[in-house]
Amino acid sequence: MQLWFRLILYFLTFPFREKLADMFSKSVLQLRVLPSDIDLNIHLTNSRYLAIMDLGRVDHMSRTKLGKVVLENKWAPLTNHATVRFRRELPFWEPFKLESEFVYWTEEVAVMEQRFIFTRGPKKGIVAATGLVRVSMYDRARGATVPTSTVFKATGTPVRHLKLQPHIEAFLKEEQAIQAYERKSAGIAPVDSLEIPAAGNDQSKADHRKHG
Repeated sequence: MQLWFRLILYFLTFPFREKLADMFSKSVLQLRVLPSDIDLNIHLTNSRYLAIMDLGRVDHMSRTKLGKVVLENKWAPLTNHATVRFRRELPFWEPFKLESEFVYWTEEVAVMEQRFIFTRGPKKGIVAATGLVRVSMYDRARGATVPTSTVFKATGTPVRHLKLQPHIEAFLKEEQAIQAYERKSAGIAPVDSLEIPAAGNDQSKADHRKHG
């Protein structure tokens, strides 16, 4: 975590922040581009987007029961793939909000979409950048990934089936393609298929594969 000032400020104000209903709720952080965030172009530097996205996921986890569950079970939240699409620059001192929410899941992983959005002026409501992050929960004691449905149950989150949108599918296939390339470069057999499992999550897609 590179944003120590923001992190300290966040935890000072955390007791006054409203709790989120469950893991499918959307987290929203109101932020501003600070002097420590800018580069020679006097706007939010590229590396800061990923760091601020970290803070968004901390907020989401802390305001749901997930934070407590992670501590109790000594689980480790892991991120193994992330991408950011830069659409508009965020200039120095520009206020913006960061929205973070889960948009897809399987038993092995979940995908969180995080959007940087202008909050004032003629660009109010316009998305400045969109990030996608592939996350999972790791049980250090068992040395294994925690099934997503187990995480839902532990946090009291009712299971919700999310449709696999085209850009999410492309994101997941991108990660698999990189993994296949790395395995091939290392002399290991590459991944045979880039099909994204429905895992009971996207029922329409599962039915199509069953009957198609």
